[in-house]
Amino acid sequence: MRATSRGLRVASCGFLVLMLLAAGATYARTVDIGGARVETRMAGKVECVPLSTVAAALNGRYWRVDDRFVMVLPGDSVRPGREYVFRADSTCALCDSRRVTLPAAPVLDSSRLYLPVAALPDLFPSTSVPDLTTVDTARRGDTLIFTFGGQCRSGEKFVGFGDSRSSLEYRLVISARRDSGLGRQVALLSLTPPGMLKTVTLDSGPGAILSFVFRQPAAERLAVLTDRVELRVWPRPERAIKRLVLDPGHGGDDPGALGRRGTREKVVVLDVAQRLKKKLEKQGFEVILARDTDKFVSLAERSKCGNDRRADLFISIHANSAPNRAACGLETYFLSEAKTDWERAVAARENAVFDTGGSSAGLYAGGDVGLILADLAQNEYLVESSELAARIQEATVPYARIKDRGVRQANFYVLRNGFMPAVLVECGFLSNKSEEKLLRQPEHRERLAEGISRGIVEFAKLYSPKVNGSPSGGQNPKNPKSKS
Repeated sequence: MRATSRGLRVASCGFLVLMLLAAGATYARTVDIGGARVETRMAGKVECVPLSTVAAALNGRYWRVDDRFVMVLPGDSVRPGREYVFRADSTCALCDSRRVTLPAAPVLDSSRLYLPVAALPDLFPSTSVPDLTTVDTARRGDTLIFTFGGQCRSGEKFVGFGDSRSSLEYRLVISARRDSGLGRQVALLSLTPPGMLKTVTLDSGPGAILSFVFRQPAAERLAVLTDRVELRVWPRPERAIKRLVLDPGHGGDDPGALGRRGTREKVVVLDVAQRLKKKLEKQGFEVILARDTDKFVSLAERSKCGNDRRADLFISIHANSAPNRAACGLETYFLSEAKTDWERAVAARENAVFDTGGSSAGLYAGGDVGLILADLAQNEYLVESSELAARIQEATVPYARIKDRGVRQANFYVLRNGFMPAVLVECGFLSNKSEEKLLRQPEHRERLAEGISRGIVEFAKLYSPKVNGSPSGGQNPKNPKSKS
């Protein structure tokens, strides 16, 4: 039954993606900038317009200088001209040397820079946007419905987008002139009787940027209509986290990274995983090791281990290496496209076994279609995986007294085919002389295992069903008083 429901869920995700792609092909909206109608396009969730078109609509000029885009608008007898400086993928911009924070970063595509429509009214006052005057709330079952409305003049349309910071936080950006009484209406939302909603705040400054905080993990759906914006929020289904797969990287003929003193990654990570297994079992979790001896296990088999055993979490344990021998510290990865050269380099090193003889049978069963479905299945757990990575990073760094290199994202094969939240922990750098010395010490490996264990337990508390106000998932059935 579980496999069938997952299959249906993945199939429905695939159908939804096809529908969205079809909708994107016919998508056509315009925004009024200085009296000119400018057609918009979508970049992910964010509606954008080309900088070149904005410059033309405002009779300005623009240049590209290295990674910067400079636009100059003409002045008049009353107001001098203005100069703007933008960078792709940066929310920081300059307006006449004044720093401006954009609600979303500009996007570079085929050498053209696209600005988020939500930023236009603040940057260019001649942009025509609706007046946001009202906030209405309703409840339908366990779903909260927030409706933001106002006055739209001829040709005006609401523009907005949402951003899930985590399953407990949501940021909503609406491109509009806000009414003077809007702040009071938003403040009243936080005074409603206790429920799923904890607080709603309206950021200071022009426009409308709202931050929602929830008391329990929530899912949401945003609808941006011509005359209003609707946000629906409902609780995520609670589920117990009981069974975990720990995956010590490498093994057998694959030693992994090597330290200057000959320390082998495969030995270090197996020891950390075995220590971690004991700690988690004391907390009441069922723990499965993808390998419990010095043997080679293919990436496909590691991923299959989690799916076949219907695990609730998958944690892969590794040790790092870098040409820069000063590099040190802990970093935790979740599956997503790498954004930096370093993230791509780490993924390439850990994926090397896939390219050099490691069996890939079953990893992407079904060819291209199998790969697409695997991506969709993992996307379902993207937010949860990023939260699990954050909990592990936050708990392990101070306990193990190790440098914090942060939560990162990269495209690891070992995480790709899983139907569960999954992360990869790089416990330190064997290429660093001091850190290799630490990783050789049983006491340090014990601290790493304890820190990772604490992060997993904190994540389980957040997502497990509540019994008498406390999480029940992971609780030791032999000792009901034990903490999960």
